[in-house]
Amino acid sequence: MLHQTTRLRKGVAALFASYLFIYPWSIALIALDRVPVWGTWMGGVLLLLQGSLMGLWLIVNFGRWGAFASLWILFLSWLVEHTGATTGFPFGAFSYTEVLQPQIFGVVPLAIPFAWLLVVTTAMGVGELILGRENRPMAEDQQVSSTKVLMAAVFALLLDVTIEPFAVHINGYWVWSGTPDDIYYGIPLSNFVAWFVTSLLLSWVLLLYRAKAARRRDAAYALDDVQRDAAQFFWPWLPVTLYLTNLTMFVLVNLSRGQEFAALVGGLIMLALAFHWALPRLARRMRETEQESGA
Repeated sequence: MLHQTTRLRKGVAALFASYLFIYPWSIALIALDRVPVWGTWMGGVLLLLQGSLMGLWLIVNFGRWGAFASLWILFLSWLVEHTGATTGFPFGAFSYTEVLQPQIFGVVPLAIPFAWLLVVTTAMGVGELILGRENRPMAEDQQVSSTKVLMAAVFALLLDVTIEPFAVHINGYWVWSGTPDDIYYGIPLSNFVAWFVTSLLLSWVLLLYRAKAARRRDAAYALDDVQRDAAQFFWPWLPVTLYLTNLTMFVLVNLSRGQEFAALVGGLIMLALAFHWALPRLARRMRETEQESGA
C-alpha cells in the first residue's frame, strides 16, 4: 500500500511539473494571439492535464473515495453539459465548436468534465482557505458542511465569470446561439445561475465522499488517536495554487485582448484572496513586534 501511495504521489508531482512547463507558454501565446493553427488542441490538453492532476490528488488523499468522487463529478458534469448543449437547459442556448477534441458522442468535449473536476476541487480548496480550514487533520472532515459547499460554489461561479469571456470570445470553445445579452459579453444570466447550481451539486458530491474517507480513516485509527490526528492532506496547497494560476491566466489574457471588465473581476478576486492571506500575518507580526518592544 505504501509503495502504491508513493507512486501516486510521484504521479501528482509529474503532472504538476508538466503543468508548470506548459503554463507560461500558454499565457504568452494566447495573450499575444500567437497560437498556431496546429496548436489549438493544446487548450484541451491543458484542461485534461489539470483535471487529471486534481483527480489523482483526490485519490492520493482519499483513496477509493477520492476515485469515486472524481468519477461522479466527471459523469454528472458531462450529463449536465450534454443536456445543456442539446436542449438549451439549464445554461441557455449554446453549442460547442470543433476547437476542443475529442467530443463525447459528438457533443461535449472530453476536456469539459475534466475542467469541472478542476474547478470544483480548486474552488473547494479556496473556500476552505477563506473559512480557515486549510492544513487541518483529515479526521475533521467526517460531516458534509453546507457552509463549505456554498463557499465552493461561490468561488466556482466567480471563476466562471472570468472564464466565459475568455472561452467564448478568445479561444472559441463554444458559442451562444440565443438572443445576445449585452450585460456581460453576450453571455446569458441563466448560464451563471446554472453554473452556481451545478457547482453546488458537484461540491456536495465531493464533500460526501471526503466524509466517507474521513470516517473510514477514523475507524482505521480508532485505537491510535495520535496517528489519526496527525493524518494530513498531501500537498494541501495544490488546489488553491491551481485556482490562482488559472485565475491569473484569465486576468492577463482578458486584459491583453481588450476584455477589461472580465480582467477587473478576476483581479478583484485575487486582491481579496491576497488581503485574506496577508492581513492576519501582518496583524500577528505587529503583535510580536509590540511584545518584543514591551519586553
